[in-house]
Amino acid sequence: MDKFSAHWDKLRTFYQVASIGTFSGAAEVLNTSQSALSRSILTLEKYIQARLFERSPRGLILTRQGEVLFEAVRKINSELMQAQVSLEEEENDPAGPIKISATSSFASLHLPLIMPEFLQLYPKIQLSIYGSDVTLNLHSNEVDVVISPFMDSDDSLIQAYLMTFHLKLYASKEYLDKFGVPKNPSDLDHHQLLAYGDHQTPHPFGQANWHLTLGQKKGFVRQPHIMLNSAIGLFNFAVAGAGIVSLSEEHPFLSASSLIEILPSAENPTIDAYFIHSSRTRKIKRIGLLKDFLLNRLKNNLPKDNKERKFIK
Repeated sequence: MDKFSAHWDKLRTFYQVASIGTFSGAAEVLNTSQSALSRSILTLEKYIQARLFERSPRGLILTRQGEVLFEAVRKINSELMQAQVSLEEEENDPAGPIKISATSSFASLHLPLIMPEFLQLYPKIQLSIYGSDVTLNLHSNEVDVVISPFMDSDDSLIQAYLMTFHLKLYASKEYLDKFGVPKNPSDLDHHQLLAYGDHQTPHPFGQANWHLTLGQKKGFVRQPHIMLNSAIGLFNFAVAGAGIVSLSEEHPFLSASSLIEILPSAENPTIDAYFIHSSRTRKIKRIGLLKDFLLNRLKNNLPKDNKERKFIK
């Protein structure tokens, strides 16, 4: 893009016109005339010796060369906006929005217990939390932060280890008195199992329903007695004596409940959670503050066997 530096104003004009899709709409937004915009685009097309738009009854359509240039300008514009935000944050108290995507269970069980403290420290930051088992896209700027298992290797992402969930099986005393205590995994075939899900969306923590296949031959899956896409709901069903549930040892309500661990010698899965954000937001102060807060806050709340794990920044 170095050879375009002298034409940056025209590149920004091109970006606005392409984003809006019409000269009339862009002229209104930029407070200029359509003829001025048209001359700017023609000058730019002459300089790069390529046509950027095709005209159609419904507006302007980018040519292949136009698409390439638009993407390049979009990236530069995004970097400039991030730099502006960073400079403003250096001069002022951390402020602005942070959009977080986390599983519905993490969003409803863990974040409400710790995020009020963060907002007390930084009252000018506004949080939007999306609790969903469909991971939103960091690359499309739908969200700023994703809390999930490690994503496939991607150099554009920064992934910091947060905590490990240790999955175990639990049931109420009332349930075990009525149906008996499973002695080995095959006994689960004759018990009422509670499972997480909505029958359609795969859970991002793929091992959440490990008890449906525990001790089974490959390809065989037990049918759950109840399936529910609510971690709080499953917990309450288990407390009410509805069946056996898989919960993490780190579940915030577990220690105060009367649930009893079963099959403690089973090979229990673990799930690592990461704080993930784009390298584009590396220098945004409020993102870094949130990451440091969660790293320290969750580390302090982990069981003893987790406190020695390495936390990556």
